[in-house]
Amino acid sequence: MKAHKVNEKQEIERLTLSTIKSAKGPTILLGSGNYFDYTDPDGSEITIEDVAYGLGYEGRFAGQCYSRRLKRRAFYSSAQHSVLMSYAVEPELGLPALMHEAGEAVCGDATGPLKSLTPDYKAIEKNCERGILLKFGIEMKRKLDIKIADLRMFVTERRDLTMWTGEPWSVDEEGIQPYEFDVIPWTPDESAIAFLDRYEELTGSGRRSSLLTRLCVEAGIAA
Repeated sequence: MKAHKVNEKQEIERLTLSTIKSAKGPTILLGSGNYFDYTDPDGSEITIEDVAYGLGYEGRFAGQCYSRRLKRRAFYSSAQHSVLMSYAVEPELGLPALMHEAGEAVCGDATGPLKSLTPDYKAIEKNCERGILLKFGIEMKRKLDIKIADLRMFVTERRDLTMWTGEPWSVDEEGIQPYEFDVIPWTPDESAIAFLDRYEELTGSGRRSSLLTRLCVEAGIAA
């Protein structure tokens, strides 16, 4: 019986490994058809659509969101988080803010408490983020300002999208204040398209799309 259990475990591991395609290292197949290699992000091809849809369909807070505005559980994406933050910062930080979660497009969004227990995962995600930012020629300027903006987004989201009842968290000891706009959840597709539109606004046309205009008005973000 014991030998049978060992063999069964080995077979499960073998079958699990069979789903991992390795080029130079462990890879995943992206929506663009490119393979992304976790051990060689610099040599991997990834499109802005891969980033946008990866973040648009990635839920924050492990999916445990409750919208106080909608009065129900709701999906809230990493793409929406990034778009809103890109409007919250000063203009020169807009693009770094939009792309600051780029690693999550291929690694997923593990919660902060879980990341604190898995330093290897965090290191892999950061390396992927670095490689993706390099691919798009983006320099993460003024990292401290980006981090503070990210924390302000966090406490804003806690206010609008969780069942928080006011008990103090560690972040409250830093005096971090939420933003004044409302976080009203977007659909995954809205999030991805808004991310692409915001990227185009920051790197190309300089014009805000009709979708972004509507979403910003609903959130209370100035034009």
